[in-house]
Amino acid sequence: MTKKEWEKANEEGTADIEIAIPVSRKEEDEGEFKFYYIPGSKMAKIVHRGPYKGLGQAYNKLFEWIGSNGEQIIGPIREVYPNNPREVPPEQILTEIYAPIE
Repeated sequence: MTKKEWEKANEEGTADIEIAIPVSRKEEDEGEFKFYYIPGSKMAKIVHRGPYKGLGQAYNKLFEWIGSNGEQIIGPIREVYPNNPREVPPEQILTEIYAPIE
């Protein structure tokens, strides 16, 4: 997904969202739950500290770095939430953003 595609999907509310959870073995798909392998890759990463409303700026910085370093995004972007927003103040919420690149 390019920066322009991400901005359009974000603006229109049409982004395809998936939740990934590591599992120890392959399972059969069941109803709305689909199991598949997400391969590893070289990643660009940025860590955002603060309320989720600031994630747009973090994404913009990540996209800027990717473009200025001659890289391309080659797969779905991932977010990891290392702490629980119910347990920490908004200014301490952490969000790790990973973009597979080549």
